[in-house]
Amino acid sequence: MCIRDRDKTKVKQSIQGSAKTQQEAETQNELIVNTFFSGVQIVVVNDAGGAYAPVLEVSISELDLFLTQLDSIKLCAGLTLEGSYYNLIASRWEPFLEENSLTITVQSSEVSSPRTLIQIEMNQNTPVLNLNISEELILTIVNTMKTCLLYTSPSPRDS
Repeated sequence: MCIRDRDKTKVKQSIQGSAKTQQEAETQNELIVNTFFSGVQIVVVNDAGGAYAPVLEVSISELDLFLTQLDSIKLCAGLTLEGSYYNLIASRWEPFLEENSLTITVQSSEVSSPRTLIQIEMNQNTPVLNLNISEELILTIVNTMKTCLLYTSPSPRDS
């Protein structure tokens, strides 16, 4: 059971299930978890040396998680993902990952082969993964990593 736009209604109905299905799950010691997050936004800021410069922003929206565990563990996640970096030269946010909807399924079992199966499926409405890799993005990442290493490495006084 996974979450896709075309069968979200079916999934939600089966997740909610009938009282009989829930009672059967309890008697079999089956774990069922379903949750929904409207969004999470992560912003990375380079604050080394007292200068607060935005670097990277990643947004995860419409995160729908479904987890079951009985003989095997199955985790299904439907999400919309996008990311931007701050271009210092242009003084604006620029996308490196255009908005994209994905369904991720991870299934693990001791008896099956392969033991862990990971499946990533793109939504039919966004069939192309659009990555924008520019020289400015690479320079931003490299400079941020250099700054982090400079401020996190032990100084000679600490020895």
